[in-house]
Amino acid sequence: MRRFKEAGAMISFDVNYRSNLWTGEQARACIEEILPLVDIFFCSEDTARLTFRREGTLKEIMKGFADDYQISVVAATQRVVHSPRNHTFGSVIYEAEKERFYEEEPYRNIEIVDRIGSGDAYISGVLYGFLNGNMDCAKALEFGDAASALKNTIPGDLLISDLTETEAIIKGHQQDGRQLEMVR
Repeated sequence: MRRFKEAGAMISFDVNYRSNLWTGEQARACIEEILPLVDIFFCSEDTARLTFRREGTLKEIMKGFADDYQISVVAATQRVVHSPRNHTFGSVIYEAEKERFYEEEPYRNIEIVDRIGSGDAYISGVLYGFLNGNMDCAKALEFGDAASALKNTIPGDLLISDLTETEAIIKGHQQDGRQLEMVR
């Protein structure tokens, strides 16, 4: 990571703490060495609180990571589990340079087929939005939220969809907040 950073690469990092692999203290010590190299940081509120012992509101926690480690962008998902088969999904992105938070109306009442991989779909959507939207946080948020919501409706670990379907989901969501039938 250091060599890539020195060569000018943008570094993204997703915290995936797994208690059966190491303790929270071990994870925190290791990850805190990595964070000064990170440009785009993905961390859930629960992980921030449990592993990093962060306190305050989600937005205070996100801003704290950006300030403490000079991270350009911090993203956190927000999932509400109404039942095993019905979730609401959204996220928050903080852009340090503009000191601005980005949010949109969450995707509500998603009929869950398979939740596994929805976090990875979110990250890939955010990164796609950044790379194809001239580092626009609003665009990244839209693609991340839509990709994750869409992945929840697909069996298996991977988001199997194309750009046209994702863009149609975003368009419908922006127009009236409804989720369109998936085009497959």
